[in-house]
Amino acid sequence: MNSIQRFSLTRRLSSVESYLRHLCGGAFRVGVKDEGDWFYSQEWWDPHERGHTVSQSSSSRGNGVVSVVAHPSSLPSRESWAETEGWLDNRYMEIMGRDGAKNEKFKILGYQWRSLRFNDDTRQSTVKVMAAFRALQPSSIFYMQHPHCLAVPYLKSMVSVGLTSLAASKYDLTSAAIGKKQMRILCVGHGGGSLPLFLANHILGALVDIVEIDR
Repeated sequence: MNSIQRFSLTRRLSSVESYLRHLCGGAFRVGVKDEGDWFYSQEWWDPHERGHTVSQSSSSRGNGVVSVVAHPSSLPSRESWAETEGWLDNRYMEIMGRDGAKNEKFKILGYQWRSLRFNDDTRQSTVKVMAAFRALQPSSIFYMQHPHCLAVPYLKSMVSVGLTSLAASKYDLTSAAIGKKQMRILCVGHGGGSLPLFLANHILGALVDIVEIDR
């Protein structure tokens, strides 16, 4: 189970960290429910915390050394894992149908932040990833990117400005959101994939195309 150990499961905050987070949340950020809120950026932005390098290569497009670095994530809390595991079980049966094992169960290992960096200095994007395994085959590790998490602030700005502009231009955004109308979206640059995944997940009528300029 080396891959499980390397994944670095959800960390437990120290009593001091927990107290400070509670204090700050109570005073300034009451009821922070957005896991991509900048409030949690300390878990992946800290320049003194090197993290675990998942992959690294030299860019052929002049971006220097491109790497993906993993950091433990404090959320979602363990109390919510059972609900997500149930969703994974049901989703697996929907996709596999008769070919799927009736008693198939998934277990969550933990969550990570994964940051795409250029030359260890520039953080191009950050995503949240869940790791889980099948109970009948513990060696099979599955990774799923969190579709609701926009951790880097400029992504929230892009979504807000873009959708507000569409609404101001009388575009029928409601019909696209509920899937009654198709909405073509072009994302120039994939990065960590947070933006296209978020749009595809929240706009049911979205058909997202991505053009990557750096391979």
